[in-house]
Amino acid sequence: AGEGAPQKIDHAVIGGVVAVVMFAILCALIVLGRYFARHKGTYFTHEAKGADDAADADTAIINAEGGHNNTDEKKEYYI
Repeated sequence: AGEGAPQKIDHAVIGGVVAVVMFAILCALIVLGRYFARHKGTYFTHEAKGADDAADADTAIINAEGGHNNTDEKKEYYI
């Protein structure tokens, strides 16, 4: 073969490789989309109910319905 002869490129192999890579990327995007949609949640805090209606933080704590007002606190003693 001469040095100036054009190299034969198999376009079917290149097309197949590109198709497989694109299919893998599409599958990964679908799986990641479902994962993030499923793990998206609503996060609740432990704020007292009705705290947003109060004028200030002290009033919200005093008038709390579900707060931690009357709970027994665990105390730690350091010796």
